[in-house]
Amino acid sequence: MTPKSAAPDPDSGQSERRHWMGVLARAPIDLLRASFEDCPRCADARRLVGPEIGLIQLRAKTPVTETAFHLGEATVSRCVVELAGRRGYGVVLGSDLERAELVAVFDALLQDPQMHGELRPKLLQPAESAISVSRQRRADAAQATAAHFFTAARGGKTP
Repeated sequence: MTPKSAAPDPDSGQSERRHWMGVLARAPIDLLRASFEDCPRCADARRLVGPEIGLIQLRAKTPVTETAFHLGEATVSRCVVELAGRRGYGVVLGSDLERAELVAVFDALLQDPQMHGELRPKLLQPAESAISVSRQRRADAAQATAAHFFTAARGGKTP
């Protein structure tokens, strides 16, 4: 039996792509715009689809029985571009057509190993940092509004 860590992961390229797609979709729009303007190859992108706005159906499962149910719909923007023989896809929540197109262009560029090496420190790492800061800011704001109730079990101490 081969240890799990020694076995090659056939999905490793897709999981890496899934990661950068999530980062690009949440990246600050100013960072995407600046990176687009600094990239001479970005202008060569050819639109195949969109950008366009549509709806997706959100499904969820109940925690106990795991029965699927329709949660609702969400507005999404999508775009497909071709750049240097690679197709880039951009799908983002909301109706931001510019963001969808920028995500598609960078998806196509990041599939090229050389461009991935160039864009990782210039785009992905700053975007990851900005996302972390934004999440922490939202968590701090939520914590500031948390109600702490006196309970006998804690002896009247707040957490």
